[in-house]
Amino acid sequence: MSSNIKCIFTDVDGTLANNYNKLSIRNENALLAAKKAGIIVVPATGRSNIGFLKLLSKNIREIAKYEGFPGIFFNGTVLIGPKGPYDILKLWTIPDECMYDLCDFLDSIKEEWHQDDEGYEEAMSRGEINRGIAYSVYLSNDFVHKVRGSYLRAVEGLSHEFSRKVDSVIEIIRNNPNTSLKFVIGESRVTMQKVKDLLEEFLENKPARVLFSHPDILEILPEGSSKGTAAKYLLNVLKINPSECMAIGDAENDVEILKYVGTSIAVSNACSEVKSVAKHIVASNNDDGFAEAVEKFCNLSI
Repeated sequence: MSSNIKCIFTDVDGTLANNYNKLSIRNENALLAAKKAGIIVVPATGRSNIGFLKLLSKNIREIAKYEGFPGIFFNGTVLIGPKGPYDILKLWTIPDECMYDLCDFLDSIKEEWHQDDEGYEEAMSRGEINRGIAYSVYLSNDFVHKVRGSYLRAVEGLSHEFSRKVDSVIEIIRNNPNTSLKFVIGESRVTMQKVKDLLEEFLENKPARVLFSHPDILEILPEGSSKGTAAKYLLNVLKINPSECMAIGDAENDVEILKYVGTSIAVSNACSEVKSVAKHIVASNNDDGFAEAVEKFCNLSI
């Protein structure tokens, strides 16, 4: 039976990659099989373009770099076109004034310093007991933090991209106007839930929104940006109907894109919200669920 799938949107962490932050041979073969069959594969991820490329073997990385691989990065704030990694179709950013307000707000929420926080010894020597929330900010040309503990370090480690420490995040934003893509917050799950509740109230009538993009990752994104919004923009450029597309994911930030395409798939480790909107469920990210989906719905042998 032939397939009408022309485009595949895939989440990366928790879907395409396993829990060891690796791409299995079988899933990589599925990517190659889809590419060979003329199907456009679009990573839709919270990672940067570079962070996604680091996941791939040299063989498929070269294909992505030189033959073109459109992609949705930073959870829908950066859209790369089909002509290669520098084919930027669109950026969605958080306005600078809103960024300043958010930095001040997050700095005002106090957490106790932890022994494994970077800067702990210096803080103790100054007699400081509390610090602000640990977060990093992605700009289109930089990645910075003021405070980083073990949770934020672990989150950044997922994509092997680490922010640099600065004295003032606001000063970096001020020197790089209109380039702020998103916040990544890294604290315990209990703390992040508390912060999310506070942010939802704080962000009312502001041009940004907050969500869990992963069980351990809380993000603040520009209002109007999402994987789904970027997917719609890309398909318009490619002139592909959403009914001819497949999407697979595991987390809250995948829901919109799953609702949009004709063939929606959840990996078995997906959250309940994703499973409730997906039309199909395949094996987990640790058991090559992506490859199973490509075989089953694109009718390809892996």
